[in-house]
Amino acid sequence: MRLTSSIAQAILCLSVTVLPVAQGAIAIGNQIREGGTHFNVAWIEGVSPCVDDVEIAPESGKECNRNFKLDGTDYYLVGCTDPGTPYAQNPKRLRRVKDNSLYGNCAPVKKKTINCKGSTHDVVKRYVCG
Repeated sequence: MRLTSSIAQAILCLSVTVLPVAQGAIAIGNQIREGGTHFNVAWIEGVSPCVDDVEIAPESGKECNRNFKLDGTDYYLVGCTDPGTPYAQNPKRLRRVKDNSLYGNCAPVKKKTINCKGSTHDVVKRYVCG
């Protein structure tokens, strides 16, 4: 009986570790690079954007309707407004590319700078979608 229980626990642990991580919210912000191009970026909320962010587009470009891959899934933002500043495009929704399904609505958050010590960039969090 204990052997069966131990095997079941091991299988459960393994299955949880191989599930995609992007089940929660996805954060959107800006990667500020020293001496280089700044980028609009995305990362899984709760994971460090200093090592796990993905580029959406250069900060001077539009972030909406641009595909980006995060944790094995392709997404795109929709409903951006153009406030005249490229780093604050205010996306309204996040969609999955595969079937155009809604992943979640996006909301602005209090701007937060995340210092990436020992790196060549910092990240400014601006929105959360999900």
